[in-house]
Amino acid sequence: MDEIKKLFEAVRQRLSGGALKDAVVSKPLSAGERHVLVLSEVSLMFGGGGGTGEATTAGKPAKGTGGGGLGMSKASPVAVLVVENGKARIEKIGN
Repeated sequence: MDEIKKLFEAVRQRLSGGALKDAVVSKPLSAGERHVLVLSEVSLMFGGGGGTGEATTAGKPAKGTGGGGLGMSKASPVAVLVVENGKARIEKIGN
C-alpha cells in the first residue's frame, strides 16, 4: 500500500510541476492595435485503487487481484485580458 501512495504522490508532483498555479494564459490574439489573451483555469484529477479477494467458484477456492486507475484534465476560460491603445483591462467570462 505504501508503494501505491508513493506512486500517486510522484504522479501528483509531476503533473503539478507542469501547471502555473492552476492557470494558463493563451497566446495573444491580435487584430490591429487590439490584443487579447484568454485566461483559463486548469484542473488535473486522477485516482485509482486495487484489491485482492478470496471466494469459492464452482465449489473450489479461488483468489483474485484487481486494480484500476483514471485521470482527466479540464481547462475552463475564466477571463480575457484586453490590451488596446496602451491600456489593459480584464473582462470576466461567465458568472
